[in-house]
Amino acid sequence: MGRMKKNEPLEPGLLRIFRIFLLIQFGLIALFAFIHMHLGELKGCPYCILGVAAVGITLLLLYLATRRLQGSRFFLPLGLIFSIFISLLIQNELIQSFIDPAKYSSDENAWLTFLFLFFPLVLVAWQYNFQAVVSFCLLSAGLEVLMLHFGNYAWFHQLSYQRSLTIRTIVFLAAGLVISLIMKRQREQRQELLAANQQLRHYAATLEQLAVTQERNRMARELHDTLAHTLSGLAVQLEAVRSLWQSEPEKSHAMLEDSLLTTRNGLTESRHAIQALRASPLEDLGLILALRNLAESAASRTGAALNLELPANLEKLSPDIEQSLFRVAQEALENVVRHAEAKSINVRLTQEAHRLTLSIRDDGQGFDPEKVDNQKHLGLMGLWERVELFGGNLQIKSKPGHGTLISLELAQ
Repeated sequence: MGRMKKNEPLEPGLLRIFRIFLLIQFGLIALFAFIHMHLGELKGCPYCILGVAAVGITLLLLYLATRRLQGSRFFLPLGLIFSIFISLLIQNELIQSFIDPAKYSSDENAWLTFLFLFFPLVLVAWQYNFQAVVSFCLLSAGLEVLMLHFGNYAWFHQLSYQRSLTIRTIVFLAAGLVISLIMKRQREQRQELLAANQQLRHYAATLEQLAVTQERNRMARELHDTLAHTLSGLAVQLEAVRSLWQSEPEKSHAMLEDSLLTTRNGLTESRHAIQALRASPLEDLGLILALRNLAESAASRTGAALNLELPANLEKLSPDIEQSLFRVAQEALENVVRHAEAKSINVRLTQEAHRLTLSIRDDGQGFDPEKVDNQKHLGLMGLWERVELFGGNLQIKSKPGHGTLISLELAQ
C-alpha cells in the first residue's frame, strides 16, 4: 500500500487508534442492526450480522495484538486490507441479505460505507503518504464495485450510487492529502528536533570535555609547582645533611637512605600523577583497555575477585558516548572501593543492535537508594545528570547486605 520502507516503524499510537476504530465499528453495526430489528425490517436470523461482525473484528484485533508480526513491513497493510474487506463484506453482503431490499436505500448504504472506510483512510494517511492514499481509494472502490456487481443489486447501476461513490472518492483523496501533508511536516519537525537534541548533546559533551581538560592542566601545573618542587628540594637538603652529619654515621646513614628513598618515590609518584592528569585514559588506551585498567585497579585496591566481560572490539563510538561510559564506570568503581567492602566485582560491557549496556555489580554491603541524600552523595547525582544528558537509561539496584548493581544503557 504505497511505498513501504523495510521495517518502517509504526507511528506512535496508531495501533491503539486502529483498535478503538474496530470497537466503534462494531458498535455502529450493533446499533444499525437493533434499529432495523426494532422497525421489523430484518429477516431471517437478526443476530447473524452481529455474530459475523464480532468474529471478523475479533480476528483482526488478535492479529493487531501479535507482537512478533509487528516488525514486518506488511503488518499494517495486511491489517488495513483485511479491515476494508470485512467492512465491505458486512455492509454490502451480510447486512443487505437480512434486510428487506424495499426498505434499504443506496443512500443509507453509502453513508455507512463512508463511515466504515474513513477511519482506515486516516490510518493510511497517518502512517504512509499520498500515494498510499490513492492506492487505498482505488482498492476500496474496486472491491465495493466487484461485490455489488456480483451481488446483482438493483440500485448498483443507479446514478445516485455512482454519484455517491464518486463524491466519496474525491472526499477521501482530499482528506488523505491534507492528513498526509500534515504528517509529512510533523515527521520533518521530529527529525529536526532529534538532530537538534543530538547536536546539543554533542555540544554539551564538548564543553564538558574542554572544562575537564582545562581543570586537569591547571591541577597538573599546581602539582608541578608545589609537590614536585618540594620533593626535589627535600632530596637536595637531605643529601646535604648526610654529608654534614658526622656524630652518628651509621644511624644517620640509614635514616638518610630511607629519607632519600621515600623522597624519590614521592617524586616519581608525583610525576606519574602529573602525567595521568594531563593525559586521558580514553585517548591513550581506548575504551575497552581503559575500562579493563580501571576495573583491575579497583579490584587490586580492595583485594576483591574480578570478573571482567568486555568485547574484543566495539563499533566506532562517538567521543561523548565513550566519555560517558568511562566516567560512569569510574564513579561506580570508586564507590565500590570506598564504601562496598566487596569480595567480588563483576564488570560487563555489551553492544547489541546499536545499544551499549554497561553493568557493574558487587557483593558488598549495599545501601538503600531511596534513602540516599544526593546533596551529600554528589557522585550518584553526577551519574544521573550525565546519563540524562546523553539520553541514556541508568538503573541502580541495591539493598543493604546484598550488594549493588549499576546498569547503564546508551543508544549509539
